[in-house]
Amino acid sequence: MKFGNLENLIYFIFPIFMMVILIMGLKKKNRGLKLLNLSNNKKISHLKIFFISIGTVLVCISLLSPEKFLEEQNVERKGNSIYVLIDTSRSMLTKDVYPNRIEGAKRVTKEIIKNLKGDKIGIIPFSDSAYIQMPLTDDYTIAENYINVIDTNLITGGGTNIYEGLVIANNSFNEIESDNKIVLVISDGGDYDKKVLDFIKDNKIVVYTVGIGTSKGAVIPDNQTTGFIKDEKGNVVVSQLNSDFLKEMSNNSKGKYYEVNNLQNNTLEFLTEINSLEKNNIKNEKLAIYKKYYQIFLGFGLIFILLGYFLKGRVKYEE
Repeated sequence: MKFGNLENLIYFIFPIFMMVILIMGLKKKNRGLKLLNLSNNKKISHLKIFFISIGTVLVCISLLSPEKFLEEQNVERKGNSIYVLIDTSRSMLTKDVYPNRIEGAKRVTKEIIKNLKGDKIGIIPFSDSAYIQMPLTDDYTIAENYINVIDTNLITGGGTNIYEGLVIANNSFNEIESDNKIVLVISDGGDYDKKVLDFIKDNKIVVYTVGIGTSKGAVIPDNQTTGFIKDEKGNVVVSQLNSDFLKEMSNNSKGKYYEVNNLQNNTLEFLTEINSLEKNNIKNEKLAIYKKYYQIFLGFGLIFILLGYFLKGRVKYEE
């Protein structure tokens, strides 16, 4: 037999404290003990204290949730494994999405995580390079915490290297032998890169893309100055959403394209889409089955307390 709630051990202080009070009160014939019907007969009084104390101890034991192991069952969990690639390049500081693109991307990702049901999710930020910030997990609380710390200073360089992010995600999928390789790319698109399209096709990755920004675009704030980022000729750079490249990525891989700006956000359709896919066996768990015995201890505890209280005999109490 084992106990499932050992943190409740602290409650054993009550029967110990009560026994001390009862014994001290009995010696002094404290009027406050009248509620317990203590008798002039020491044997009866001691018996009442014994029953009430034992009953209280049994009730406290019930709070520890005594249980006995019966068997172990295999539980199969099904779901999809999804890597979210989040663009952290400098252009994600553009404010054509409130308050800026990077915060909009984080907001979208957290909305998706909150609505996942059994799927595993991993996070790969990318800029000039990429890395796995969080491996595939079904702990959505931890995932949201990782999302909160993402910003454009996470990776040096400031470019948009979607290719490296896809390579890292694909390698991770291969390690776990995943049947469905699902990637969600959240980006403003960056520059057209044919090797990205070839890699997606060759490795049979299903890519869903979220274009964040507007076709009109806006200037990119420079974190190191109070101005804006300029090109080599000294002209202020205007960053525009490259939706065509993102659409081509998703269309060539049986995925879909979604768009986020201040007027629209249809990314929750992504959840409907992945829920329609065939679920893979992503986790086999062993579930321990226990038989609970707290009811027995609780029942006998209450019986002992009632027996102790209703034992006959009263005492004359000092005024």
